[in-house]
Amino acid sequence: MTSDDTPSLADALAETDAGARARPLNTDRLFLRALPFYARHGVFEAERELGQRFVVDVDCWLDTRPAAWADDAALTVSYQQVYEQVAAVVTDDPVRLIETLAERIATRLLDHFETVEQVRVVVHKPGAPVTGVFGDVGIEIIRTR
Repeated sequence: MTSDDTPSLADALAETDAGARARPLNTDRLFLRALPFYARHGVFEAERELGQRFVVDVDCWLDTRPAAWADDAALTVSYQQVYEQVAAVVTDDPVRLIETLAERIATRLLDHFETVEQVRVVVHKPGAPVTGVFGDVGIEIIRTR
């Protein structure tokens, strides 16, 4: 710190470097895009009664080098299994908020795939009850072990 208690450039760089070392090395990313589901989530009774379309994007960060070096699918995460876990959550018990849905998906993926260090889940709600014209509505969350 400088004498006037403002952080110096060296302090800021040291803090950034320490933060980078504390984060997992998420250089490899497995992803599934635009997974469509029909489900009964929503705040309004009509949404839960009639149901609507939801679209989910998922990113899973993990170290894929062991699988790549051995050319062995058993050493990585299966796209099919990720899809099945997402589908199980989306088509399970209805929730009121897509924030809750995204959180449940993220938790399930981290719980089921021990090599996954971080996940990103985006839930799009193309039929959201929004007055006005819109291109997309959704929530994006990122969760780390």
